[in-house]
Amino acid sequence: MRINVDTVAMDYDRTIADESKGFIISDEVKQELMRFSHFKRMLATGRRFEDIPDRDVLKVFDVILSENGTIMNSDGGKRKEVMVKSEGWARIRSEITGIMNRSGMRVYTGEVVLAGYKDDAPELANKIRAAGLNEEVELEFNKEGLLIMPKGWNKGRGVREVMRRLGCTRLLGIGDDLNDLSLLRAAEIGVAVKNAVPELKMIADIICEKENGYGVIEVLRLIEGYKE
Repeated sequence: MRINVDTVAMDYDRTIADESKGFIISDEVKQELMRFSHFKRMLATGRRFEDIPDRDVLKVFDVILSENGTIMNSDGGKRKEVMVKSEGWARIRSEITGIMNRSGMRVYTGEVVLAGYKDDAPELANKIRAAGLNEEVELEFNKEGLLIMPKGWNKGRGVREVMRRLGCTRLLGIGDDLNDLSLLRAAEIGVAVKNAVPELKMIADIICEKENGYGVIEVLRLIEGYKE
């Protein structure tokens, strides 16, 4: 089986970075990743850019999409663009932060995205609806975490926006968790690593036989242009 794509976008935690190694990408996987020059390498993570533990990502990936597809970092981290242009989001974000603080919910702030905990999602969704903001807000889960974003924004949209700017057309998307569903749906070929959640495996075109970065490499070796 050979795969024809010009862009590969992958999640960070538990997809390319191993939790048992403190969310650092193994040296073997890094070296293998840097061998691939016949397609654009894109990292799409829910993390804030500054919270990515392994700073080698700056030399491994052409583009890093942080905060769940809403901020593009390129040129080795020297260039940053917030892709969400909605002027109203700052106000909405502040309002939701206030709701969470008053309700005793833990909230973590990024430049665009807010993060909390999955257990708070039902109550928060009700309060967002009561405040008349449900048409403006997107909620996604990542393990026990909760991501609060502008409506219509997710990893899939962010990756496709970057591809349009780069002139790329065919995407291979790789992930492990629920917030990677949009990435796989946006891709011509969707891949779930072995340790992925069942919901992601259900929509994946390929399910890896290996976990974490080794599953990623397993699939990248199928892309046309790979040489042993």
